[in-house]
Amino acid sequence: MSKRIIIFALVSMLYATCSALYAQSPAEQERREQYLKEILAINVPEDHRANISRRITIQDSTWLDWLHRTGELPPDFQNMVSVPFLPEPLVMDKNGKQVNITSIDQWQVKRNDIKDKYQYWVSGHRPPAPSSFQSVILSEHKEGGVLIQMIEMRFGPSNKAKMTIELMIPDGDRPLPVYMTQWSHRNWAQLAVERGYIACVYAAADKKDDTQDYQEIYPDYDFTCLMRRAWGASRVVDYLYTRPEVDKGKIAITGHSRNGKQSLWAAAFDDRITAVITSSCGTGGITPWRFSDPQYCNQTLDDITANAAHWFHPRLRFFFGREDKLPVDQNLMISLIAPRPLLFQYSIVEEQLNPWANEQCYQSVKKVYDFLKADNKIAVYARLGEHAAMARDLERGLDFLDIQFGRKQYPWVNNLYFDFTFDKWAKTHQAEKQTKNQIHPVILQSEYRDTIAFLSDKKLIQHHIDWLLGTKPPQVKPVEIVPVPSFETDWIGWITKRPVVPNADIMHIAPYTAMGNHMCGNLYVPKNRKKDAKLPVIIYLHSYSYAHGYAHGYNKDLTGRGNSHLFQHLIDKGFAVLAIDMFGFGTRMLEAQYFYDRFSEWSKMGKMVEDVKYCVDAVDAFSFLDNKNIFILGNTIGGTVGMIAAAQDVRIAGVAAVASVTPWRTSNKQYASIRSYADAHGFIPRLGWFVDEPGKVPADYAEIMACIAPRPLMIVAPALDRYEDEKAVQSCIDAVSNLYDIYGKKESLNVQKPLDINRISWEMTDQIADFFQQQIK
Repeated sequence: MSKRIIIFALVSMLYATCSALYAQSPAEQERREQYLKEILAINVPEDHRANISRRITIQDSTWLDWLHRTGELPPDFQNMVSVPFLPEPLVMDKNGKQVNITSIDQWQVKRNDIKDKYQYWVSGHRPPAPSSFQSVILSEHKEGGVLIQMIEMRFGPSNKAKMTIELMIPDGDRPLPVYMTQWSHRNWAQLAVERGYIACVYAAADKKDDTQDYQEIYPDYDFTCLMRRAWGASRVVDYLYTRPEVDKGKIAITGHSRNGKQSLWAAAFDDRITAVITSSCGTGGITPWRFSDPQYCNQTLDDITANAAHWFHPRLRFFFGREDKLPVDQNLMISLIAPRPLLFQYSIVEEQLNPWANEQCYQSVKKVYDFLKADNKIAVYARLGEHAAMARDLERGLDFLDIQFGRKQYPWVNNLYFDFTFDKWAKTHQAEKQTKNQIHPVILQSEYRDTIAFLSDKKLIQHHIDWLLGTKPPQVKPVEIVPVPSFETDWIGWITKRPVVPNADIMHIAPYTAMGNHMCGNLYVPKNRKKDAKLPVIIYLHSYSYAHGYAHGYNKDLTGRGNSHLFQHLIDKGFAVLAIDMFGFGTRMLEAQYFYDRFSEWSKMGKMVEDVKYCVDAVDAFSFLDNKNIFILGNTIGGTVGMIAAAQDVRIAGVAAVASVTPWRTSNKQYASIRSYADAHGFIPRLGWFVDEPGKVPADYAEIMACIAPRPLMIVAPALDRYEDEKAVQSCIDAVSNLYDIYGKKESLNVQKPLDINRISWEMTDQIADFFQQQIK
């Protein structure tokens, strides 16, 4: 029997069990059953690491086991509030209304609420602290002026639970600050000892994990692996409080990756931990769940809960594709640490992170630090490099602790790459506030008499699009565009990697003879192309992949690089693929850091659109490419960029846009498309003038798509895409469809609504490749 058939049989059994065990109002029951079907369809069903030591509960080895045993259904999402951006930490519910927190007492109520929600949905519930414990020094010796002790704690029912601790106590004046970290990071402790810290290494890591047995010792508590380890860290603090050498007001905890997650969780739930450095902890750490969906190209909720199901509560998996409904998020949990010192440390280009998402979290948590008058106690150390932390990074973290503990005074700067808000921008653009009232929106008519009747509207639409994009600066085209050897390309690209396509040759366009405005890219061409044949070209525009640009996509093939599968399909269909990191993403992230200081009247979207036109120019530099067949494939934000570029440039023969239509005129609290473009990402600041009057936006997606007609246009609008207002999207499509009819090109508008979320699935890849192949002239 095949694996797929077995999974289908298990899903059927789960559905039957859940239906039998839950009896609510018929409508709610039906909705929740439907949600379960959808979740099972889009989630990775297997737990990749499931084994006897990684059970997700004491009873269940896998998520499917848990579903089958409990019969638990997803929550009724229809009756849950959608919060597309991060939930506000300084807002609380009072008698069904959201009110601002203005007092410490209110904040304490909110803190307790966050703890309750986090334990229910994410981490599982912790037992209370044991009333007593025993300890014994297993061994001790002196080494290089350091007393090293190995200690074992015993506690819990019949003292069955244990925690092994290694203390490294340097000579010097007492009491001393403490640097706590996990067994995997003993090398880190050596650096702390050099700086005069007591190093405390405890057995709550993959390398040595005394907390694994807590699952069986405390069967009445459903705390997950990471929460067990975090709770174990609190037991270490119990012991540290008994040692006279310890300065109880200076106990810091740190960890990397999964250990960075547990360090945050430990400090959030134990106020005795007085400082935290979390290193490259990603999703489930400082990267919020709301920004861990496919379009952000970091580790997604479904991936981490399948690869590490034992880290989180099984309920969390219900929210894949509906992250906006999750009642609690990482920014709220981390805000529990305020006002104690907290450092976010990570690489801006490492594989499973998204630096924009991390900064969003930082800015949200900082609101609480500001409220508690501790704004100098939260910091960011954003580095360049691979996932692993080097000694230079650890030393900088120790600098932070020295500063916060009053031991040294080192200079510190929080280098932020996405420190943009519409409010900041608006302060220097107040004159535009009146100008926007003089711009009357063009609403695409439901029917035009003929194409001539549309042309006057088209001209005005393009004028309005130009206004939204801002005034571009003077520009000059390059003289020569030729490939260079791979060793001459951007070194950041060696970290982020690039799609591996076995059947393709890769031509590197960088850096000495790059495309317009020194833009680099890679051209993938079929190895078996005919010598005299002209190849059609697809310009690929990626999603919100701030760390990686086009390097990663959602689907992970055998190479481990998501867009390899997509590019391979396009290459196999006979296309060349020209891929760039869009402005502000991947190798070009640092280009955009001070963009609005440099070009105050332009927009990032305007810059991205111009870059696409430079890609179209570059096609002419390659004699084997067909400049009559230049297409664009865009994913989420890439789709929007591609559609706007095609609306302005008739050389683009057709567009396929996936999960890209997020109408602005219907922007609201759930589908906050204006806030996303004008504020959160800063792509089109001028849209921000219309946040309270979205209906007055000068031109919307329907108008943009109309300017592409009658050229081929494929819109993939996944039915479960939480960013797309289904009715508004359909309204856009209906209006444009009428226009394609007038042109006599009804077949050139292709609309797909797969039962999926905001990603390019393997099935979509086939459809997209076929669509483009059908358009070749």
